[in-house]
Amino acid sequence: MSIHFAGAPLGRRSRWAAFPVAAALLLTACSTASSGNGEDSGKGSGTSVGDTLTYAVAAAPTLDPYKANLDPNSSTNINLAYAALIRMNPDRTFTGDLAKSFGYTDKKNKVFQLKLRPGVKFADGTPVDAAAVVASLKHFRKVGVNAASWGGSISSITAPDPSTVVIKNSTSNPVMPMLMSQALLSGSIISPAGLADPGKLAKETFGAGPYTLDPAATVPNDHYTYTANPNYWNKAQQRWKKVVVRIIPDGNATVQAIQTNQVDAAIVGPDAGSALTAAGLQHVKAGTAMMGMVLADRSGTIAAPLKDVRVRQALNHAIDRAAVAKAIFGDFAEPTSQTSIPGYDGYSKALDTRYPYDRAQAKSLLADAGYPNGFTLKVETQGFFGINVVTQAVIAQWKKIGVKVKLTTDAQPPQWIANVMSGKFPVTGFGYGALPTYLSAQNFMLPTPNPFNPFGTGDKKLNQLLTKAAAEPDPAKQAAAYQQATARLSELSWFAPVARVAGILVVGDRLGDIDKAGNGSLPDVLSLQPAA
Repeated sequence: MSIHFAGAPLGRRSRWAAFPVAAALLLTACSTASSGNGEDSGKGSGTSVGDTLTYAVAAAPTLDPYKANLDPNSSTNINLAYAALIRMNPDRTFTGDLAKSFGYTDKKNKVFQLKLRPGVKFADGTPVDAAAVVASLKHFRKVGVNAASWGGSISSITAPDPSTVVIKNSTSNPVMPMLMSQALLSGSIISPAGLADPGKLAKETFGAGPYTLDPAATVPNDHYTYTANPNYWNKAQQRWKKVVVRIIPDGNATVQAIQTNQVDAAIVGPDAGSALTAAGLQHVKAGTAMMGMVLADRSGTIAAPLKDVRVRQALNHAIDRAAVAKAIFGDFAEPTSQTSIPGYDGYSKALDTRYPYDRAQAKSLLADAGYPNGFTLKVETQGFFGINVVTQAVIAQWKKIGVKVKLTTDAQPPQWIANVMSGKFPVTGFGYGALPTYLSAQNFMLPTPNPFNPFGTGDKKLNQLLTKAAAEPDPAKQAAAYQQATARLSELSWFAPVARVAGILVVGDRLGDIDKAGNGSLPDVLSLQPAA
């Protein structure tokens, strides 16, 4: 398949769902959320139990919960085998799973307490008690791919009694419910047996979830078979006797497999949108990721023009976001000028159009900044997941205002990270998934060098807004503060967002109705049930 933009065919490989988290950094994620309330009695709900659910993912998963990526390839497998302390629902409300109750015990979002559900066991029969939970969470802090940023505020994790876990933070952390949920995997608890030999976590499962991996019926990199965990506390959540996760790299091939009942469900990207629409398959979509450009060299260290905010704003005004989104993603993307996504605390609808396409305005800003004839930029992009396609589309439009680009495209995430962090590229193309502002700010707004802020740029006003928001116990006031932070980021023009792109959950006719997607979230694999 190719996409034509600005007169040039741009090849695109349909492995959208694979977006990885490299090192401790989120490139993007299609967040999935449970539809259950987490408070089931475990006695069953009368829902029929199906024989086998076959679910497709785009690439081989990582089975180790704390080393896993946040893409559907890994989170699907992990959520089958590992129960989390808390479950995040599609509307991003939170209910108990291993924890029957939870919440902050102070007014600064620093002390978070969880009361564990009594009588719950891991699949191997050992109890899920406070000591086991503390050991698992300490392991996350030691090895988790996002532990340094997401869990960086945690100062201690203790068990005052066998059913209570207390997490203390040195600074305000308002996202502890999400951090301890299945959505970010850091709340997925590993048994003492798994922690005793961490090397086995990549090949076996050691959780308290509804299913366990059957190694004898599994062929790594091809398919993974899970059978019902007899010790699982919530029997109503076990809607299938067996779940098979197949690897199908191509989104269009996945749609065809669902249409012919070889597969029951999958999350695909917008590249498969036309195929599933033509097939008439049941699906829901959610804007789960944002793509665009990082205008990284905000101090003009190697690209002097970028030091001037007028230049960065000109680059934003030069992008016809509606045309780019339509040409590349069709009906499965929306143009946007902001880094936040609807439904998250930092989102403001007005910021979607903060930088309308206006080539005359862009040229005027360049002239005012002393660059009437434009200039040349070195740009790096990721040659995977369609990010390079968006980058090339933006480059074609920047050329119309006199900004020329020398492009470097990296084929693999490690190469991309090394190049971005080398300080040799003032602008980079990127993708990033839906997250609360507290978490995305670790990459976007704070002065800590990372691939989305490689020069470690800081802003005093941003820091003040973020500190105020993190400590605010009132959700409405907190959201208002985070919206101010997003507006400040937009004013600074540190980024040139282009499109908010959809993830799509599609199912075949052997399944029942699927839950409505939330803003930035898709129903997860545990919500799928047989047709009546």
